Amino acid sequence: MPKPDFGFSFAPNRALELSVPLLPEVQAVLEAEPSIRACMACGQCAAVCTAGVFTPLAFYRLVLQLWAGEVEVVGQRAQHCMLCGKCQMTCPRGVNIRNALLLMAALLPPKP
Repeated sequence: MPKPDFGFSFAPNRALELSVPLLPEVQAVLEAEPSIRACMACGQCAAVCTAGVFTPLAFYRLVLQLWAGEVEVVGQRAQHCMLCGKCQMTCPRGVNIRNALLLMAALLPPKP
């Protein structure tokens, strides 16, 4: 008997494993901009982001992906930032988002 198709599937587990050491690249970004640790993923930055409407840029998601060690994805998406600073003005925790995004974008090697 075939399994019923209910039109949805389970998403993979995306829980952060906090006992695993951070990658050296992630540790370097967190040391260079310690205010990233204050991000509580509230989404205020994404709500005002001009580039986020047209690109997959949402700083709070990048922070979560950075903690998860998805360095390449973070580097690619961070390069979409226009550095306008609207996100930084709305951040309730005072995260230096522009500097953090510059550091995240530098995770990718320059294109030849």
